[in-house]
Amino acid sequence: MRSLFFKIFASFWISTALIVGVFMATAQRPTNSDIHSAVHRGLTPAVLSNAEILIKAYDSGGCPALQAGEKSVEPGRMPLQLLDPNGTVLCDAKVKHFNIGPLPEPGSVDFRTIGKEHFAVTGVLHGKSDYLGLLELRRYEPPLVRGPIFKRLLLAIIISGLISAFLARYLTRPITRLRAAAQKIATGEFTARAGGGLAEQHDEVGQLVKDFDFMAERLEILIGAQQRLISDVSHELRSPLTRLKLALDLTRSDAGEELAPTLNRIERETERLSSLVGMLLTLSRLEAGEGPKESSAVQLPELLAEIVADVQIEAQSRSCSVELSPMPDCWIEGDPELLRSAFENVVRNAIRYTEPGTTVQVSADCNSSEPAQVKVLVQDHGPGVPQAELENVFKPFYRVDTSRERRTGGVGLGLAIAERAIKLHNGKITATNVKDGGFQVEITLPMATVAV
Repeated sequence: MRSLFFKIFASFWISTALIVGVFMATAQRPTNSDIHSAVHRGLTPAVLSNAEILIKAYDSGGCPALQAGEKSVEPGRMPLQLLDPNGTVLCDAKVKHFNIGPLPEPGSVDFRTIGKEHFAVTGVLHGKSDYLGLLELRRYEPPLVRGPIFKRLLLAIIISGLISAFLARYLTRPITRLRAAAQKIATGEFTARAGGGLAEQHDEVGQLVKDFDFMAERLEILIGAQQRLISDVSHELRSPLTRLKLALDLTRSDAGEELAPTLNRIERETERLSSLVGMLLTLSRLEAGEGPKESSAVQLPELLAEIVADVQIEAQSRSCSVELSPMPDCWIEGDPELLRSAFENVVRNAIRYTEPGTTVQVSADCNSSEPAQVKVLVQDHGPGVPQAELENVFKPFYRVDTSRERRTGGVGLGLAIAERAIKLHNGKITATNVKDGGFQVEITLPMATVAV
């Protein structure tokens, strides 16, 4: 049982049911004779009082007055009949007769069974003549007393279950809201909040929700400031880099052959720095949640073929190659330049880490079992990534090598840019180690429908 709701619900319900069960099992329940005695004690005054009313009616007006009196004495609840001392019902066309047996003391009431029916019988009551009162008792056994105990226990358990469910829901609803907000923040949606009506609660849960929302607000401000800083610094670096390239070109034209190696090194480092600034600007724009600048249908095989052709020179310089597997024609929807950047960063990352003499394999599955999805696989034959580090490869500036040496090149931004670009296109990117050695990146994107 992993759900906190069901844990709280079960705890409340079982404890309440046990308390009710123990209470009912240990309580001293009245016997049938106790219950009947209590009922009889309560009925005796009413029986005698109503019998006196009927006697007065009969003595003053005969049978019509008696029948009218019987209807007026709590109709439907006190079916009291007037008898003579021999047990014959007065004013009854059917001439009913009851075997009363020994009569009770005058002015008293006795409860007995006559012919399998329960009656209350009065002693002799005096009027112009002597009379008996007879009250049928079959309607006066309370249903709750008559029913078995498990019915009452079941009713108590149902009621306690409803109360327990309400309490469990009341306690777990804020936790569910907090969890949902935390998941959104973890995926980069820093505007998510858990408040709503929960923040109005003045208990510990309400305070927790307020503190969480305050933390989320502060985090949004800090992350926003960090992103603006990266963006501003990157923009500011572009101008001096442009001037540095211009100065380098002027120096190259005036310098002799002996300075050529030094100038070439400066040019390479300038290009690397310019590339880093460009990647930082791209990452800053993607992390700010800016969508594609333009959206159009992109032919996937053609896009991958162009990327593979562009990176072949880099692959040859690292003594490896890139191979594109044949694939059917399929289309995806999005920003062509942003998609190109995503796929190219993944392929270049594979080239950077694959072993010399191996081939980076690029393939696509346009007939996925999932409807309207296309999968692109990029696999290298490098050392792979420790299993515990797989979730971190898409973080900015992350490198598996903690020394951050530049033997393989790169600064840890390529996969981060790819991950954010794919996510903006409603896609998914994952990384895994290959059993036979190597590292594989899988990109899944919605397939676009293009009319031919």
